Amino acid sequence: MKNTTLFLAFLFLLSCQNPKQTADASQELNDFITIFNFDENQGINDLSAASFQAELNKTEELLKQLNAIDTSQLSGDDLIDWKFAHSILSGRKIEQESIQSWKRDPRDYMSFRSLSNIINRPGSTESKVDNITERLKMIPVQLKNGAAQLEFYIPRFQELGLFMAENSRALFDKELPDFITIIDKNNQEELNKLNTEAKTALESYIDFLKNELPKRQKGDFPIGETTYNQMLTQQYLLDYDAESLWNYGWERFEATVKELEEVAATIDATKTWQELAQEIKNDYPHPDSMIQAHQYWVDRSKQHIIENDLMPIPWQERVNVVPRAEYLRKTSYYGNFSIARGKDADSTFTSQWMINPFEHQWDEKTKQEYLVEHDWGVIIVTAPHETYGGHHVQGLYQMHHPRPLRKNNGISIFSEGWGLYNEQLMQETGFFPNERIHLRQLQLRLWRNARVIYDVGMHSGRMSYEEAVQLMTDRVGFLRWAAQLEIDSASSRPGYFIGYFMGMSEILKMRDEYKKAKGDAFSLKEFHEKLLKIGNMPPALMREALFL
Repeated sequence: MKNTTLFLAFLFLLSCQNPKQTADASQELNDFITIFNFDENQGINDLSAASFQAELNKTEELLKQLNAIDTSQLSGDDLIDWKFAHSILSGRKIEQESIQSWKRDPRDYMSFRSLSNIINRPGSTESKVDNITERLKMIPVQLKNGAAQLEFYIPRFQELGLFMAENSRALFDKELPDFITIIDKNNQEELNKLNTEAKTALESYIDFLKNELPKRQKGDFPIGETTYNQMLTQQYLLDYDAESLWNYGWERFEATVKELEEVAATIDATKTWQELAQEIKNDYPHPDSMIQAHQYWVDRSKQHIIENDLMPIPWQERVNVVPRAEYLRKTSYYGNFSIARGKDADSTFTSQWMINPFEHQWDEKTKQEYLVEHDWGVIIVTAPHETYGGHHVQGLYQMHHPRPLRKNNGISIFSEGWGLYNEQLMQETGFFPNERIHLRQLQLRLWRNARVIYDVGMHSGRMSYEEAVQLMTDRVGFLRWAAQLEIDSASSRPGYFIGYFMGMSEILKMRDEYKKAKGDAFSLKEFHEKLLKIGNMPPALMREALFL
């Protein structure tokens, strides 16, 4: 609670200032953003009920301070920053006050997941020791709080939490001990002791998840239509409520199906798009060459961006494809992307695309299911989304943003929308080698269409978990295990997954509007550069800044 007390004291001092002593509203906003960034850099949370309440109190105090600024005296980028800060805090309050996942999801207490990233990130071992030490000390406290505070038993959350906890043993049995052997000997004894205590706490938590959590009140994961509507309008600043978003999702889903049918007819008119998609998914790299296959198409996407002058990338950078840590592999069926956080030893900004690797110990059914979800089509289409010019490039621009609020904050509805937009951009600019890959791109877009439907559907009570899985298997073409992992992610992150399709749709609208305004002077390169330099905010604010 020490950091929270310090923060509230800092906030109180600012609130006591005479407004006449502040130069103007713009300076007040800058002062506020300084406090906001101070808040963002606090220490590790012990995840106690008191800490969650303290976080809500901080959010409410920040909103009070922000609302006290006279917005009639703000204009341009300052006014946009005020609106962005307000949307961030509104979303945070909804999460802390209404959603409260810490009462339902065992995974919320597994902060040790970040240790692997700390160990493997660029930098000297000495620079990592203090961070790892601090986190190891907190693990037993956090897991004990989890066992005390989880009020509801949600069977699927319990299953996923148990899988993650059990597979995290490798972190404490091998990854951390290996790291400890290469650090300064003066620190080895303490870290070995802390690692042993963390392992013991993890085993107790695993026992709790297996034997005690199922005895608690059975619950479910929907957040409810009222909360969902607040999230859409106050956090994402969208002109939709749950009902209109549900209808829009279905409308665009059926439109994408029509596009799939049209492309399929040009490939083989005797087959449905689903039959062709299955054929395409059965064309995949050798299982032992998955990393190399992904890396090849990452490099090709970079080459395409540069040769077609689609957007400037004015930094020394690269993307490496690497296997994903084992304990994270059930959190999604494919993998995740880690944007560059700073320069490597050779002054290069390096991002990592971490994919679930093929594992030879699997049974034959599991092996085949993996391969058809890691086909050439998905690799070729996803490489631009994750790397060039998707998340990797967008992340570099955000890292170098001159306005502190926009440098340090972002939102899925633009960042994920930008990733999906790059899939569409690559189709438009001739990156995909043939219409079969185009069809696969449309199928992957259909998947993001479906995310809008099942996210609003499940969390507003219009669709059950099983109906969401069936949508993914019967109409999008996912295997059941992959569909379940997909739906699991959405069930624990309400609103996040609508960002892909809704963000892409809004970016395409902005592009059309900007092209009309610029006329013959329009270029994709200039549009992309200007958009990326604006930041990573709700589309309504991106549009407002684009036309300043």
